[in-house]
Amino acid sequence: MFVNDNDNHAKLSKVARQALALLLILLFMGTFTAACGEAEEDREVTAKVFLEVDDFEYLRRQGALVLDARGADAYTDGHVPGAINASWRAFVYPDKNGIVRDEVEDLQAAAREIGVNNDQIVLIYGDGGVNDSAAGRMFWTLEYLGHDKVYLLDGGIEAYKRKRLPTQAGTNTPKQGDFTVSLRPEIRATMAEVKEASENGTLKIIDSRDDKEWLAELLKDPRGNEQGGHIPEAIHYHWEDVMNENGVLRPKDELRAEFESLGITEDSLTIAYCQSGVRSGYLYAVLKWMDYKEAKNYDGSWWEWSQVENGMPIANE
Repeated sequence: MFVNDNDNHAKLSKVARQALALLLILLFMGTFTAACGEAEEDREVTAKVFLEVDDFEYLRRQGALVLDARGADAYTDGHVPGAINASWRAFVYPDKNGIVRDEVEDLQAAAREIGVNNDQIVLIYGDGGVNDSAAGRMFWTLEYLGHDKVYLLDGGIEAYKRKRLPTQAGTNTPKQGDFTVSLRPEIRATMAEVKEASENGTLKIIDSRDDKEWLAELLKDPRGNEQGGHIPEAIHYHWEDVMNENGVLRPKDELRAEFESLGITEDSLTIAYCQSGVRSGYLYAVLKWMDYKEAKNYDGSWWEWSQVENGMPIANE
């Protein structure tokens, strides 16, 4: 059979051109990736407490631990890639609603179990909007345990999805962390401290619950309250009011004006409470974000205060 050398030469030339084109594409992609990596390495995140999606995603790619504070079903259906499902309930007594455990060893074990490390940034997110309180409680918990590199995603998973970033289904298994607990009692309010503040006005007490809870319209509700009402001298500010219709934080100047109208200034020492220190945990984060000094969260909150055996004073108007 006769073989045309010209045909073979043409075929070889075509293959060579295709190989060269592929090589150039790979080289370009490598150069572009390297350039992007260098730009990210030089980037500085200056935000405090709450992160926008771009900063959150940058820190995630740089190796931060990501904690999903939502329920297990929501997490399994779809979460930020690499995220670990974590609940604030792992750090509290199961029979005392939201009261944090006293045993440092138990707190440390719970933190390490979800992969928390001493020198690793922790990023936390929840559902976003009015369902984001669990993320705020987790933020306060880790700060109380002594971690100083914790952030919240403003707007939660919904803000992440609006950026059309990829999510991951299923579950991720955390690696054992090495975090060492160093408690910060200055950001946790006790019942005795709240009682003193109520009597002498040393601190501003902020009730972050809704109107029905504040006005005692919810008396013996399913959460175990023995009495309804609120702590005397407390200021009512519903925690959901810090957000706009998209579930992200409103501007600081707007919030500051609202707080000041209630007598709460940047120099005020504040204690936030709710039913079990969850919604108020989120409000604690907001107060810190706004640079209100020495904000505290009362983790016992109304569940503890309303117990008849504690004999605490109660207002209902």
